[in-house]
Amino acid sequence: MKKSLSILILILMLCLPLLAQKQMTVADFEQEVWRLTNEERARHGLPGLYYESGLAALAKRHSANMLQRGFFAHRDPWGDEVSGRKDKYYPNLLVSSIGENLGKFTNSQKVFVPQELVTGWMNSPTHRANILDQGYTHIGIGIVFRNDEMYATQNFATPIVKLISEIPQRMTTKNRYRLRFEYMALASATNFNAMLIFPRKDIAIKISDNQEMVGAQPLPIKWLNERSFEVEVPFVAGKGDYKLCFGYGGGYFPEGILLKVK
Repeated sequence: MKKSLSILILILMLCLPLLAQKQMTVADFEQEVWRLTNEERARHGLPGLYYESGLAALAKRHSANMLQRGFFAHRDPWGDEVSGRKDKYYPNLLVSSIGENLGKFTNSQKVFVPQELVTGWMNSPTHRANILDQGYTHIGIGIVFRNDEMYATQNFATPIVKLISEIPQRMTTKNRYRLRFEYMALASATNFNAMLIFPRKDIAIKISDNQEMVGAQPLPIKWLNERSFEVEVPFVAGKGDYKLCFGYGGGYFPEGILLKVK
């Protein structure tokens, strides 16, 4: 998985022209940062990024943790960077790439402006590279304020699918489970496929009269509409930890939905 992590940026803002924080809500501030980010992309001939609420919640969590715990870094006190935080707090979203921009601003007059934040990122080569990365398709922004401080996080990603169903707490080999997903990739789903990875790599399953597969099993996809589908999951390889992955043309991305079978 591509991990496009930027260097840190610390900008001290002393006198800004607009008391933006008092004129808009935090949600308005975040939406304006999104708009300005897409404006920069449009200026460079790139499509805009879709706003994804789960990525925004992930970004907000990191900004809040930085403010409350007094650190400023991509790696949090628990040892996770953005990909690890996504796996821990937002495992339902499967991505092919993910990245992050951070910003910490202080202002003695408690004045903060969205344009200054985006301009600061655009003036930093690694932050600019994330904003103008043509591979990213979605974004979430989380910003927190306290007195004269502002912490900001941008999470960029290229989602594949998002699990909509609730995973049963107890799964057994006796049952088959139907899971529903949202297709989030912008690529055509013509050759899209699902693959169930077995707990053991030496277990073979017959997939046709003259073919068998070892360690995995392709699963049929049932499309409900253009953006949602279901996969029925059987656990034919016994108990253990399965992983449901997705990809194209018979291949699959390594990140998947973990399914624990007892």
